[in-house]
Amino acid sequence: MEMLIVVAIIAILIAIAIPTFASSLNKARVATDEANIRSGYASVMAQVLTDDKIDVEGNGEDKNVVYKLNKDGSVTENTATNEYKMQGTPSDNVEIAGQTVTKWAKGNTVTYTYNYKTNKVTIAVGAGK
Repeated sequence: MEMLIVVAIIAILIAIAIPTFASSLNKARVATDEANIRSGYASVMAQVLTDDKIDVEGNGEDKNVVYKLNKDGSVTENTATNEYKMQGTPSDNVEIAGQTVTKWAKGNTVTYTYNYKTNKVTIAVGAGK
């Protein structure tokens, strides 16, 4: 009888611990995703700053360039060589680099759109392929 009580108590503790662990694991994955988005944003800004076509007064042509985030943290124009896929799912929208990034799902990919006219980078997390 005592053994059954001990087993029941252990089962209850496990039932409480597993959801808590899963939630903590998702939070860690979301934090990793946020760090990777910030890293990609920094990579885009580095490429943009070395681009000769940039007109800091905003007199450039109204043209967008799309960059995609790779697994290694680099960004490539138009197509990713080894596209980074989101690992977690946040509970709400996330603020990154002064922008609100819409809540994403696991497996989504990241794109950065730079506009030559406004000199702004827009971050978007969309459906994975």
